[in-house]
Amino acid sequence: MRLLVYHEAMRDDEEIIRLLDEHYPRDISFLPVISPFRFLVTVMLSASTTDKQAEAAAERLFSVFPDAAAIAGASEGDIEALIHQAGLSRTKARNIKGTAAAVMRSGMPESEDELVRLPGVGEKTAACYLVSVLGKPGVIADTHFVRVAHRLGLTDTEDRIKSAREIRMKYDKALWSRISMTVNLHGRKVCSPRPKCSECFLSHLCPSGKT
Repeated sequence: MRLLVYHEAMRDDEEIIRLLDEHYPRDISFLPVISPFRFLVTVMLSASTTDKQAEAAAERLFSVFPDAAAIAGASEGDIEALIHQAGLSRTKARNIKGTAAAVMRSGMPESEDELVRLPGVGEKTAACYLVSVLGKPGVIADTHFVRVAHRLGLTDTEDRIKSAREIRMKYDKALWSRISMTVNLHGRKVCSPRPKCSECFLSHLCPSGKT
């Protein structure tokens, strides 16, 4: 796969992406794909909380209501009680129930357009589903990704939506998913909110580290 290079300033970008690709495992996942619907709900639960909390909340929810039909028929109050530990439980319960009902009517979505029409499913959640379930290209602009992509100079913004769109505009579609996963993992392992610059294999290329 060849990176699309549009101007001189992108030479460091290309090398950064190459080194990330070489350094991290081929298979990277942050949430398990037990079933497509359960994965979608778990990503919805992960908003504004940790993956660990989202998985725990999903486990509680699906142990009582095991599929979309059961969740669609459950009360919002019952769903809220089961997912409380993931935070924002009232809003998430409403959206999860609405998404379950939509899935029962129309089946699981097969495109980004179909995904973002579901209650509570935005671009990030849709991209997670596209990449992890459907094996389609996507840019997953979560907190880790946005922070690290901006620090590395891959994007000019710390806005989640603008960051994802900038990556899609600058780089070949075949690279989107891999960039998403490696940048995200780098943010979890090295380039945390308090970055470990002395341990970073990208420090010689990082514009934030050079300042």
